[in-house]
Formats: sequence, C-alpha cells, structure tokens
Amino acid sequence: MRALWEGQTSHHGGQAPTVPETLEAAPAGVHLAASLVQWLVSGAVVRTP
Repeated sequence: MRALWEGQTSHHGGQAPTVPETLEAAPAGVHLAASLVQWLVSGAVVRTP
C-alpha cells in the first residue's frame, strides 16, 4: 500500500513528487491498485484500526 501511495504522488492532491514517475511504473501502479481493491473486496485483506 505504501509503495502505491508514495510512488504515485501526482495522483494524490498535488503533493510534491517523491520519485520520478516513468511510463514503466504506470502499469505497475495500476496492477497493484487493482490487486489491492480485489483483496479488500474479497476479504483476503482486512483493514486494521
């Protein structure tokens, strides 16, 4: 989760970029986000307080 949130800073409210975003990193971010959504929806991963 941290890799996605911190690695894709241009998509989260105009934060200053922490790492250069590349064309190669974009599909990886999409796949990671899709996997996280599926895991959360299916209950395989549960949020902790």
